[in-house]
Amino acid sequence: MARQTQTQDEPYVLVDGPLRVRNVSPIVQLYGMPRMVGASVLDVGTEVTFNVEIANNFQSENRQGTFVFLDGETYMASHRIRGVLNERWEWGAEIPYVAHTGGSLDGLVDEFHELFGLPDGERSLAPRGRLDYLVRSNGVVYADFNDSVQSLGDVRGFLGYQLFEQPGQAFAVRGQIKIPTGRVEDLSGSEGTDISLWGEYQHDVVSFPLDFSLTLSGGISYLGEGELIPDEQVSWMWFGHLGVQIPLHPRVEFHAQLDAHTDVLETGNPLIADGGILGTLGGRIGITERMWLDLAIIEDLENQSASDVVFQILLGARF
Repeated sequence: MARQTQTQDEPYVLVDGPLRVRNVSPIVQLYGMPRMVGASVLDVGTEVTFNVEIANNFQSENRQGTFVFLDGETYMASHRIRGVLNERWEWGAEIPYVAHTGGSLDGLVDEFHELFGLPDGERSLAPRGRLDYLVRSNGVVYADFNDSVQSLGDVRGFLGYQLFEQPGQAFAVRGQIKIPTGRVEDLSGSEGTDISLWGEYQHDVVSFPLDFSLTLSGGISYLGEGELIPDEQVSWMWFGHLGVQIPLHPRVEFHAQLDAHTDVLETGNPLIADGGILGTLGGRIGITERMWLDLAIIEDLENQSASDVVFQILLGARF
């Protein structure tokens, strides 16, 4: 159901669907919440994307025996591939690489919060460029490092099925499994196997003066027991998405969306994988007939379990 557009000299197809975000805070990214990719399964060829997310963090909380201190940046580089099984089915896999390092964007983020009047949790008073991640609960230290670490994250595989697709609307269901290829001690994986199931719907409005698309998604994840405070981990996590895409030019779309999830750990400390709401503003740029670029800024709207701000760049191609 890709929106067909073209210029006089160079035709191309602008990829449908929302910006492919998820909560990549140092702790929540350990678990199996999937990325929303759109209401249409791939029906021809292969799609390859390379996605870089930079999550800047300055958060500290000591509550009910659980202490968390997060000062630094988390970089996630994700390679994702999708392919066709038949006219209704698609397959896919995502391989993430996770790095935690010092806050090279601290100054920029401080200015961003000041410009828009956003709360900064006194981050402007802390030293810039520091890495200090600590997670401790009831006397047990689960992660503690102040030197840069990097590792393969938890690999994900998924299947998608097209329930229906017709002019102006589509609906697909998808399932995902996350396998434990990362480690808790360097915050690259939960060391548990998670399974997710969700549906994605899109409705297009194409009539003067309105021309936009709405995306709506929701689902549930079963979380296999991980090694981060396992006694407090929940078994089920719900998640949802609401977004709008507005074409500004034959090659450019504006995106605004909300993505949310329920608690992952119930420690009483909101920084430890509490429920979160992400607000995203960004856009999608058609580069050629087969390539596109996504740009996004993702803000924590609850100032709790998500990173202060995330910058995302995704380059994709279909062959």
